[in-house]
Amino acid sequence: MNKIDLENYAKEIAGKFPNKISNISQNNNEIHFSVSINDMPAICYYVNLNARLATIICSDERKNGNGFAIRYVFEKDDVFIFIVVSTGQGFSFPSITSHIPAAALYEREIKDMFGLIPTGSHDTRPLVLHEHWPEGIFPLRKEFELKTKAKRQEKEYSFLRVQGEGVCEIPVGPVHAGIIEPGHFRFSILGENIINLETRLFYTHKGIEKLAESMKLDEALLLSERIAGDESVANSSAYCQAIEKIARVEIPNRAKKIRTIFGELERVYNHVGTLAGISTDASFPFGSARLNILKEKLMQLNESLSGSRILFGVNRIGGVRYDITDENKKLILETTTEVSNDFEKIITLLKSKSSFMDRLRGTGTIQKKTAYDLGTVGVVARCVGIDVDTRYDHPYASYSLHNDKTPQQLMQHEIEMEKRAGDALARFEVRVKEVRDSFDIIRESLDLDSDMLFTSISEHLDPFRSALGWAESHRGQTLHWIMIGENNSIFRYKIRTASFCNWPIIEQAVLNDIVPDFPLVNKSLDLSYSGNDL
Repeated sequence: MNKIDLENYAKEIAGKFPNKISNISQNNNEIHFSVSINDMPAICYYVNLNARLATIICSDERKNGNGFAIRYVFEKDDVFIFIVVSTGQGFSFPSITSHIPAAALYEREIKDMFGLIPTGSHDTRPLVLHEHWPEGIFPLRKEFELKTKAKRQEKEYSFLRVQGEGVCEIPVGPVHAGIIEPGHFRFSILGENIINLETRLFYTHKGIEKLAESMKLDEALLLSERIAGDESVANSSAYCQAIEKIARVEIPNRAKKIRTIFGELERVYNHVGTLAGISTDASFPFGSARLNILKEKLMQLNESLSGSRILFGVNRIGGVRYDITDENKKLILETTTEVSNDFEKIITLLKSKSSFMDRLRGTGTIQKKTAYDLGTVGVVARCVGIDVDTRYDHPYASYSLHNDKTPQQLMQHEIEMEKRAGDALARFEVRVKEVRDSFDIIRESLDLDSDMLFTSISEHLDPFRSALGWAESHRGQTLHWIMIGENNSIFRYKIRTASFCNWPIIEQAVLNDIVPDFPLVNKSLDLSYSGNDL
């Protein structure tokens, strides 16, 4: 993690674009530049030269005289850079997708939910709202009532067609076998090879961001946990951090370590489950069965500590709800030691099976530049050598205590990152390493401070203050941006999970693979439907 000087960075941007920036403000590690909508593209392109697009946030602030505000959030080292514009009286904004491909889905989302047109975009098809949604109704505008029943219209979605001699099209889904959530995949194949894949998601769209409007802060916390059940700790941690930044409170050290422990327990049980799924899709059910036994033991540990197998309810604004007692510590150590030992035996077994390793090697390969351009995060980014991890880039909870590395360790880490091939095997290896690291972090975090579990926050937070919260789920970075309304309610709640960033890469990962490889590629990416569809 590198640190940048915010004051000097602000001077650099202001100097590069004289008389183009109307206001500069800072909120902890956030720096905000207010610019005109016409100057926005050039400034975003410049910032993007040395930073990555993290999210784009649109908010209906006409009530405050700000029109529709759009915030382009870039990530550079330990800082988030906000380029803030207002559409004024207009209903359009310049597209930046031609230079920043990662912006494409955000722009389509804004068009669907706010009715703002990204001028110059090559793709303005619906994203969140499917073709039956009536035109002219935009759910995240303030005048839209939550209980509105929109009249269904009949319309057909325009898929991208691949034409040519011998090209066949295979539609898969949205309904799948088993308990998989809905998603549509349209393959174009030539012979056995996939030459194009187009995904169609948002069948599980729940309207979470609209549901949150006017909710009290504690109510919205419960909602954040239910964005995707297997990311409950990560999402609630990011939500709580945003509120805690707005309230200007720091949680107790004991609570920081407990958040870290629960966050790593969530990572471990999910990674072990994903490795089991990879084993299943690589036709090695014995390995899957053994790994699922370990996942079950970890989920039973979760229930013993929190009353929830998927760790609902562990976070509260200002800290945590559950303590880790001496008896809990003993249980954690016993369980993680047992699971860790068995895990190593199973991984050794899997790696000894040449048929298993060959099935993963070279399957679902992602190119580093493609992954970078599309803004991938988490394991999907790290498997190609993109060194991003929110726990270390923007330390939260007690992760700053785990950041110390010797020069030799840093060098080994960089060499390892360079070797990563971006295929299913690389994603398998990254998860194995992260399971081991998580066990170490959990054990180190059990040295708890004698401290409170939470800090109380004010019952009267200033309306229309905002802040960004973040966490690293087992899938990657999750960002939660919140603007407070009146009477400690939610005015705007923008959620960007790792899956929203990572779903586009699957269309690239399967190219030149065969259709039977798709389940393995999909599982190795471990993408969430519910976490994407919101």
